[in-house]
Formats: sequence, C-alpha cells, structure tokens
Amino acid sequence: MKNGNKIFYGWWVVAGCVVITATVVPLVMALSGKYALAVTADLGINRSQFMLANTIVQLMGIILSPIVSKRAASGQMKLLQVGGIIGFCLSYFSYSFAQSALHLYIASFFVGIFFWSSTMIPVSYMITMWFKEKRGLAMSIAMAGIGLGGAIFSQVVTFFLNDYGWRTTYQLMAGIALVCALPIALFVCKSSPAEKGLVAYGADLEPEKQSEGAIEESKDSAITVKESYGKLFFWLIMLGMFFNGLINTGALANFPAAIQEMHDPVTSANIISIYSLVGIFGKLMLGWINDKYGLIASSVFGCGSFLLAFVLMIFGQNLGVIYLMAFSFGLGTPIGTVSPPLLAAGVFGQKNYPEAYGLISSVMTVGTALGSVFVASILDMTSSYQIAWLFMIVFTFLTLVSWIGSYLTSRKYFGQSKPIVEDIELAE
Repeated sequence: MKNGNKIFYGWWVVAGCVVITATVVPLVMALSGKYALAVTADLGINRSQFMLANTIVQLMGIILSPIVSKRAASGQMKLLQVGGIIGFCLSYFSYSFAQSALHLYIASFFVGIFFWSSTMIPVSYMITMWFKEKRGLAMSIAMAGIGLGGAIFSQVVTFFLNDYGWRTTYQLMAGIALVCALPIALFVCKSSPAEKGLVAYGADLEPEKQSEGAIEESKDSAITVKESYGKLFFWLIMLGMFFNGLINTGALANFPAAIQEMHDPVTSANIISIYSLVGIFGKLMLGWINDKYGLIASSVFGCGSFLLAFVLMIFGQNLGVIYLMAFSFGLGTPIGTVSPPLLAAGVFGQKNYPEAYGLISSVMTVGTALGSVFVASILDMTSSYQIAWLFMIVFTFLTLVSWIGSYLTSRKYFGQSKPIVEDIELAE
C-alpha cells in the first residue's frame, strides 16, 4: 500500500471516493424511499407515482452512461465530476419546492443528469485506472461509502423528517452533500496515475505473482466491444445487468416503506442502518473473494446473499427474521455497485473497459429505472409486497446464471488455447 516511504496516492483517491459515495449516492439509492410516506401523504399521490421520480433519475443513466464513460476516458472527468456535484445538490434541493408529482419529475430529470456525471461512473473509472492488483478491494472500499452513508444518514433523515418535515430534510441533505463532496472532487480525485507521474498499483508485478482477480481483469480481449455484439457472452452480461438493476432498486427503493408497514419507524430506521453497515463488510468480503478466487466466486457470494434477503422479506412480519434479512441483504448489496465494473473488465478486457462499462451501466440503468416502479405497482395492485419479492427471487437467480455464463463464454476471446466452454455465437 506504500510507494517507497509514502502511501500510494491511489489509496487517497479511494478515500476520497468513499466520501463522495457516502454523501451523494445514498440520497438516490438507499434513502430515496425514506421520503415516500411523508411526500405521498402531503402531495396526495400514490406510492408508484412517487417512485416514478426515482425511475426518471435512473432513466437518465441509460442515455448518459456511455457518454460520461467516454468523456471520462478522454480527460474530462474532473469537469464532469465537479459540475455534476454542484448541479446534483442544487437539483436535489429543488425537491423541497414540489407541489405535485410533476414537480418531482422535473427535479428528477436534473438530479439524474448530474448524478450520473458525478458519482458511480467517475468513481468506477478512477479505481479501474489506479489499480491492477487489489482492484476488487479498492472498488469495495470506495463503494462501501454507500453503506456507510446509508447507515449514518438513515438516522439523520429520520430525525430531520420527524422534526422538520420532508421539505427541510431535502434542503439539509443537499447542503451536507455539497459541503462534503465538492472539496474532494476538486482537490483529491485524479482520473489516472499519470496525473501524479505514477503507474497503476501492481502494474510492475511479475505475472506469476499476480492474484487471480488481477489476472482476470487486466487481460485484453482479442475483439472490440462492437465486435462482441453478435456473441453470446455480450447478451448474457447485458441480460444479467438488466436484472441486477431491477432487483437493486426494487429492494432499495421499497424496503424502507415495506419494513415500516410491518413494524414501526424506529425499527425501519434500525434495519436500514444495519444493512447499510453490513453492506460495508459485504463489499470488503466480495472484493476479497474476487481478488483471491475470481469473478465466479464473488458473484455466487453476492447474488446468493441477495436472493436470501428476498426470501426472508416474505416472512418479515417476524422481528427476528427481519433482522436476519438486514444481515443477508447487507452482504448482497455489493452486486449493485462493486460487481458491475469488475465484470466489465473481466468479460470485455482492460482495453475495452471504458466503452464496455458505459454500455453495461446503461443497460443496468434500464433495470434500475423499472425496479422501484415494478415493485410499487405490484403493491398498488395487490396491497401486498409478497408477489413482488417472489419475482425478485427469480430475477436474482437469473442475474447469477447470466453473469457466470457470460464470463465463461467470453474466455475463448482472451487467447486461451482451450476455451472453458464452447461459445455459441448468435446468427449475424
């Protein structure tokens, strides 16, 4: 972790990313559902109408993910991130002025534009560029900020909502995010080691000393992203990423209200804090498993934990079960943030990473755009979450199968003398 007598600067980048993911990302992901009961009651709208605001934020990622990825790779990352953080906080602040669902949707349009420019894509890009060895660990630490922020700010938002109301809460949280994240983007974040006259962590290691994760994720594919469009592995990973987005927002956006309906607001806040804190450990676990044992093992760990959480939600009326769910869900949440960039590098190769990650982020965002509304719509139709959780169980299993299938069928394009699995190419 040190370069001579100094800590490798990439770890300072990781620390800065933790601050950004802790203060900005939870406002869109883990905490968006905290406002649901207060906003819907005050504005006289139903749950699915409220969740549509979050869907609009996710929809912006479909369009912007490939664009942001390419511009970050072309040297515009600093401008994107700094401008994005300022724009995000101003747009998030504007939620407080909403008088109808339409106002929420207009604000969400701008929140979405600036969110995707400032958080997940720049953070993933920086970690990929700064680390060859320990990339899984570095990515996990950076994304652990989401859980840390979710745990801390779940209690903060609950306090603000109870004492000041939802409008003031939006304003206060926007201010906190701006004060914490903007200085980091300005003075700490660097897009690549070249800006500091360095090379990626572990880039100078001999091949026989490299970890399994580093070997998987640093190779170059023999084909370009465009040439992969007709290959089975391309469509498998896109399918898996779609379902991954669906199950993540289906859970994150609806769990707070679902838990609060089964128990009380204090229990709901405690559960969110627990799975957010466990999520920090879960991200580190997934990163360690990925670095030591590879992508398949880390995918099984993450998706298995996520699937179990939905099973436990079905029996969530039991207080003990809902606490077990919090631990299981926390261990599984890394599949929404840590796994996608690792899979992009492993399946498409290091050289293709910026373009590939932009594409899979775009497809995943289609799923995230639909997930919260999908679950909320089932609730509106059936007055119960149970059927929605059954769907989520199936979708989580399909995510895992698609990821494993994509990784295995992509191996023949990495110069292996004997492919692990015969690839089946789609008719062109």
